Amino acid sequence: MQMQDRLGHTQAGSLVDQMASACGITPAQADAVMRAVMPEFDWHMHTAALSRGGIADLVEAAGSVHRADHLTSDRLFVDEPARKEGKAILARLLGTKSASRTLAARAARQCGVDAGQIASILPHLAVVAIAGLALRSNAGLAEILAQVPPLGRLSRGSAHADLAGILRRRCGAGAYSPRALPPAVRRAIAPAAARPSRSILVWYVRFIVGRGAARLLRSMVLRSRGASAGH
Repeated sequence: MQMQDRLGHTQAGSLVDQMASACGITPAQADAVMRAVMPEFDWHMHTAALSRGGIADLVEAAGSVHRADHLTSDRLFVDEPARKEGKAILARLLGTKSASRTLAARAARQCGVDAGQIASILPHLAVVAIAGLALRSNAGLAEILAQVPPLGRLSRGSAHADLAGILRRRCGAGAYSPRALPPAVRRAIAPAAARPSRSILVWYVRFIVGRGAARLLRSMVLRSRGASAGH
């Protein structure tokens, strides 16, 4: 998904320019880095939405980024609070520092930008990814968030964080019972998490077995189609 689709043309262009200035690269290189990294984040957000805990993580992260208004700042890519929050988001999405380094190296090969530079900017790009999720899921989550009851001393400070806690504790009531709540939140979050456009078979193989198996399956399908076309 292009940045214009996530955030709007003007805001996307501003972020590209900010990133280029912060990293000492050209706007074209910054745009290429975003195009290489953002689909990876989309993938991890979508797979996270398949589990109750993953949904809770996405809701909480979306609420945190939404409150911080990072996207309205002209210092997103040099702002230390944004970097700190981005590191937490990376840990949720990718799991390990090794995964972050692998993503940076893969993006570097695609764009011709130093992998170290990309690694240093990944936390800020993670903020952009979650901010885009927050913007696109806002309408879908609004009704659910409005039903979150006052939690008093148990409140974690925001409706998003409270909803995340309710999901993790397997609580709920009424139309949003413990069983109904996760699917309802998933329906609100999943469209915003940019489901990869691929056949359902390849998608499940990629999720369950891994990307290598998915690439192998795609190549087998393509060879099969080519053989069929030759007959």
